[in-house]
Parts: sequence; C-alpha cells; structure tokens
Amino acid sequence: MKQFYQIHELAKLFDLCPDTLRYYEEKGLLHPVRGENRYRMYGIQDVCTLNIIRSLRELGIPTRSIRAYLERRSVGETLTLLDREEELLRRRMAELEAALKEAQNRRSRLEQYRNAAAGRVELVQEAERPYVFLEKDIILEKEIDFLLKKLEQRHQDYLKVIGSQCMGAAVDEDSLSRGVYNHFSRVFFFTEPGLPYDDVLPAGEYVRLYYRGSYDRLEEHYRALLAGAEAAGRRPAGPPLELYRVDAHDTNLEEEYVTELQMRVEPAQAGS
Repeated sequence: MKQFYQIHELAKLFDLCPDTLRYYEEKGLLHPVRGENRYRMYGIQDVCTLNIIRSLRELGIPTRSIRAYLERRSVGETLTLLDREEELLRRRMAELEAALKEAQNRRSRLEQYRNAAAGRVELVQEAERPYVFLEKDIILEKEIDFLLKKLEQRHQDYLKVIGSQCMGAAVDEDSLSRGVYNHFSRVFFFTEPGLPYDDVLPAGEYVRLYYRGSYDRLEEHYRALLAGAEAAGRRPAGPPLELYRVDAHDTNLEEEYVTELQMRVEPAQAGS
C-alpha cells in the first residue's frame, strides 16, 4: 500500500484540477508534505480531509468555515455542522419548490394565451391590481425590454422577466392625442398579493382584445378597441395598456407573440 500520493493522482481520484488542490493548501485546508524532489505528497489523511472538503463545498460552505471545522473537528462539532447542513438543505428545497411553482405557472400562462382568440373585443371586470413601475417622459417601443430589465433589477427579490408575472407598458396619452402610437409613459410588473408595490390599477370595467404578431400595428388594434368600446356604450377612462402574454422571451417566432391590449372604461354619457 502506498503511503503517499502525488498531486496528479489525488486530482484524478477526485476529478479535480491540481490548481484546486493548491488552492485548498493555500487556504489551510490541506497540508501535503514535500518529497525529496520538493513535489507535494499527500497521505491517506489528506484523502479523508478532501472527502470532507468536497462534501461541504457542494453545500456552498465557504473555505474559512471549513477550515475552522477541520481544526476543531469532533463528534460534537460534526453534529453542530449537521445542524447547519440541514438548514441549508431545507432552504435549498424551499427554493427548488418555489422554482418548480414558477415553472408550472409559466407553463399555465403559455398554454392559456397561445390559443387566445385574437381581434375580439370584450368587456371584462378586473379586480384591483397592484404593480411596480418605471416611468419616463417618453419611452420608445425599442426601449421597453431594457427598462423592464432595469425594473426587474430594482425588485430582483420577487420579480423575473422570464417568469409567470405579467409585465406591460402604458401608452402615453399625450402622444396618443397627437396620433403617435409608439410612445409609452411607463413599464410595469403586476405583483403578487402581499408583495411591495408602487401603485394600483383600479378595479372596474375594462375593454380588451388580444392581438398576435409584431407590435407595429398598435394603431390598428387600438382603433378596433375603441370601436368595440363605443359599440358597447363605453368611453375610455384610462390609458391603453399593453400586457405581454407571449413574447420574445418565450418564442423566436414573431407570429406567436400574444399581446393583450386593455383599457379601463366607463359608461358613455347620454348624447355624447
């Protein structure tokens, strides 16, 4: 039986590069001896120690904590470490459960909206919807994705561009009154109940339609929305909203994009 192993033998055994073993030595985790030729030589205790290091590093425990544990190692210290391991694993399991739920919700969104009937104007009742937003004087269509990412960064603890939460943009009403349809005033994410928010879309009656494809036909879709509202005896009571139900984060095929154009309305005055 060999008493010592060279660095390349130990690296191969643990599927590591030699530089990793040198790093563990630099951090005081491994203590190889030097042979006559000054090569690093690792004993069986180093094999045991490296098993421990690998196990703890897989849990994300920092090297300084591993070194402290190795220096004080006893059954009592190991039991204390296991308490920490169990807490880390419970936290990781909770994160995985949350990620699974997010994936399931995203699947539900795509399955729901990929078959949405396009071009049909509908009156719907919406509950109050809290949201976070980023506002500018004028937001051009090509800026929307950048600003949504910037907004996500501000609220990264609970927002994801690629996720199940609805994101959108509000058409700028001043520009709209001048016949300009590609200017927006704010981008936003709806938030889940109990999470922080900046503002609330009021509950009430909204008119909506879904459209497919690129965003350069907003004028056509907005006019259809207005005509549908007028036919139902309603008038606008807020800016048009674009809600991105299926977008470039979900597909490369522009014809598969699904956008919900939505606007709060109120009964038109008699004779108006």
